[in-house]
Amino acid sequence: MIRHVGVWYSLVVALCSALVATPARALDPDRAINQLTHVFYENQLPQGTVLSIAQRKDGSIWLATYGGLIHYSGAEFDTIDQRAAPALKSSAITAVAADRDGTLWVGTLNGGLYRCRGYALEPVALPAAIESVFGIVQDRAGSLWLTTNAGVARMDATGAHLLGTESGFPPRGFYRAIVADGVGGVWIAADGVGVVHWRDGQVETLDTSRGLPTNAVYSLAIDHDGGVWAGTQAGPVRYRDGRFERDPRLAALDAKRVYSLFGDRDGNLWFAPLGVGICRLTDVRFDCDNTLAGMVGETVRSMFEDIEGNLWMGTTSSGVHRFSNSKLITVTGAMESNAVRAVHLDRAGVLWIGTDGAGLARYEDQVLVPAASINQGLPSQLVRAIESDAAGNLWVGGTEGVSRIAPDGSLRNFNMSDGMPGTIVFAFAPSRDGGMWVATLQGVARINGDSVEVVEGTRGDDTRALREDAGGRLWIGERSGLRCLRDRVVDRCGTDGLPGTSVFAFHPDADGAMWLGTSVGLARIQGTTVEGYTQRAGFYGDAVFAILDDDEGNFWVSSNRGIACLARSDLDALGHGTVAQVEPVWYGKNDGMLSSQANGASQTPAGRTPDGRLWFGTANGVVVVDPKHAHRNELRPQVAMERVFVDGREADPDHIGAIGPDVERIELRYAAMSYVAPAAVKYRYRIVGFDRGWIEAGSSRVASYTNLPPGDYVFNVIASNNDGVWNTEGATVRFSIVPSWYESWWFRMLAVLGAIGLLAAIYRVRVWRLHERERDLKREVAQRTEALRDANEALKRIASIDSLTRIPNRGAFNQRLDDAWREHVASGTSLAVLLCDIDAFKAYNDTYGHLAGDAALTEVAGALTKALRSKGDLAARYGGEEFAVLLTGCDGREAAVVARRILDAVRSLAITHGASDAAAHVTISIGVAAAIPMSSESSEKLLRSADEELYRAKAQGRDRVVGGPQVG
Repeated sequence: MIRHVGVWYSLVVALCSALVATPARALDPDRAINQLTHVFYENQLPQGTVLSIAQRKDGSIWLATYGGLIHYSGAEFDTIDQRAAPALKSSAITAVAADRDGTLWVGTLNGGLYRCRGYALEPVALPAAIESVFGIVQDRAGSLWLTTNAGVARMDATGAHLLGTESGFPPRGFYRAIVADGVGGVWIAADGVGVVHWRDGQVETLDTSRGLPTNAVYSLAIDHDGGVWAGTQAGPVRYRDGRFERDPRLAALDAKRVYSLFGDRDGNLWFAPLGVGICRLTDVRFDCDNTLAGMVGETVRSMFEDIEGNLWMGTTSSGVHRFSNSKLITVTGAMESNAVRAVHLDRAGVLWIGTDGAGLARYEDQVLVPAASINQGLPSQLVRAIESDAAGNLWVGGTEGVSRIAPDGSLRNFNMSDGMPGTIVFAFAPSRDGGMWVATLQGVARINGDSVEVVEGTRGDDTRALREDAGGRLWIGERSGLRCLRDRVVDRCGTDGLPGTSVFAFHPDADGAMWLGTSVGLARIQGTTVEGYTQRAGFYGDAVFAILDDDEGNFWVSSNRGIACLARSDLDALGHGTVAQVEPVWYGKNDGMLSSQANGASQTPAGRTPDGRLWFGTANGVVVVDPKHAHRNELRPQVAMERVFVDGREADPDHIGAIGPDVERIELRYAAMSYVAPAAVKYRYRIVGFDRGWIEAGSSRVASYTNLPPGDYVFNVIASNNDGVWNTEGATVRFSIVPSWYESWWFRMLAVLGAIGLLAAIYRVRVWRLHERERDLKREVAQRTEALRDANEALKRIASIDSLTRIPNRGAFNQRLDDAWREHVASGTSLAVLLCDIDAFKAYNDTYGHLAGDAALTEVAGALTKALRSKGDLAARYGGEEFAVLLTGCDGREAAVVARRILDAVRSLAITHGASDAAAHVTISIGVAAAIPMSSESSEKLLRSADEELYRAKAQGRDRVVGGPQVG
């Protein structure tokens, strides 16, 4: 069955994603900048200025900061400074670049240039005048270009060479940026000079005479088409046909200082003008955003696009920022509150948003805009439900009643003074006969014109959802269950009413069924049959607040756990019993939600627009799901072994080799370089041939093994990205653990031979001694067997005797009764049982003390024993003050005679009992039962009969005998 669950879950992923298959696309140009997933890392870096960003072939990200070289692979930022790499002359890193061979080049301030392999840094020889390296780029031919304190240097197979005025470069100055184009050219921004262009040994300087608005150039970029862009003190310009020119679409950036710009792989241009925020130019729009966390007032110093299409930005003080595509879009607005409780598309195509504190808002141009004029007339800014009717009225429910906004803008409020049953409104439903059904905390009402009519039978009920079906029946979802209204009669919809379950949402199905969102998952009502889809459907106490159908065969639901997608085919298979378990695909913060709490407990927390997009209210904004145009990360994550520790000492992952002997702990650290949603990356690992199968590591990036035996090992780790795309090759590391001398084969052979010789000698001596001892042992065994038999008999006797009264105990009585029952079945004679109870014995103990009580029990036991007829009878202590008597070969009449003899014997003891209401002395009550045993019955029936007779004796006043007739 587990295999079937996995298959169905894979289908859900495929169906719910419906995502583009092209890997490594750039950031979605149709989304507003603030709708991209934005994460920034500030406190995790040793220093907040990120001057340069690069990605090595293994997928790792490297940052240049004044506090050291930073390595990042999705979890933590590792700092390589002078303490970690003594070869570094300076921890102020100014440039990083990865060449096509996978080598990472590192430039420093006053420390020269380094080549980085793994975590090791190796100094690179440069001309003596070069102390600092500010920019690194590789040209099409493979040469490395450097901008340095001494000018521009070019490094090839013959070494590094400074290029001065003799090569056509301007006099030594400060170079702010360097890029290489796709046709063999190199472009350099020179402070106060303009742009220097080198190609095939020819150098030309481009300044204001060639279209630059100013010679103060701060940044350069190559766009998707190979065009060169320059960011200047007076805005961005593009080089075309020998000149720089302004783009009219970017007029807003004229006179703005552009410290950084970048062209992504899909042809979009990114700019970071000082004081403007982040800007982007696409084929259809130009937009800027200056509201992003950590970006307000920041200066962007570097930009980089990784292989997954994520855009990284390094800043002056807030570290590095990452922008990624996400599956979901969260839309917010500049409002008092972005907690969204209601979503509704009216007949005019306006998407209305109800907030928890900011009243009504509209979705306009990818943001939420407050409906200020309407909000002024609302009695409450806490909106819970929105609906519209055929007349074009907009209905708004909040915590202070209902507001009806007419098409001309006039507003009519309804509250308890108008006859409303309550003021907190959770749901609306248009009535076929006109008017509007309204659900409140105190019941359901119908507003028609200006009149309000309360639905009797719902008054006082906390109502959260309403739906009028095609047959005119009104479905009512309550906190306490389900109700329906038809022909003014409120019933339970032909069901049990779902007691103890809250109903928050209704969704009618094409086949006439009604789906319900409840406090414990989904439910479906077909006629009078209710099917629950709770834990079996992956809802483990999760409330479902809204149900939307994407017309692609999937349900999308909002919940207190996030937003989930379920394939309808999965639910059908679950209902038919062909699978036992299905799981939804859950979406949360890793997928673009600012909050995973999808608001609900009212009728309209979600809605669908004609373009197929689904809109869900959350505690922080509206989340938009576009099933037809969502993003799927098809790029397999690169997996690398990062570090290996053997008993706490670090080893080179690429060359572990032979280790040991006596290795106690091996720790292997690995990483998958996927940055769209690093927290969603999953790992599996194993030691081939040692582990029984793959170990599911979840998001853990460490595998530990202790006390591995000597041998050769192959450790393999694989990983999946946020969309479950696995790199099944992963990373592999080989190592061997060598044995200690005492674990070697020759030592073991010698030990075996020596052991064989020693055992042979011991065997011969042992055999001789065994023969000598055999006779003694036989005699001793016989003696001890006899003694053991006597001891066992004594123990049996002791175990069957009550320690206080010295008469048989309950266990002995039960065993004797069972034996006697079988004997009397065979003989066909009668067997009797007496159950005796000392009257008011607790009162006796309370009055005279437990020592006196023990003495009384002992005397009564003696009286019972003396009253027995023969050795075949048995008196036993059956409980605290209760005794049982077994009379063999005895009918009921004779048993009653023995019982009266016992009664008199106890009376004759004359033990004073002033606390008894039966007599002034100790008395007993006796229940008598007798029967001829049958093989089809057990002795328990006889005991129960005696117990019932004892109960009657005590009920009739105690100090008496009751019973005697045969019971069967």
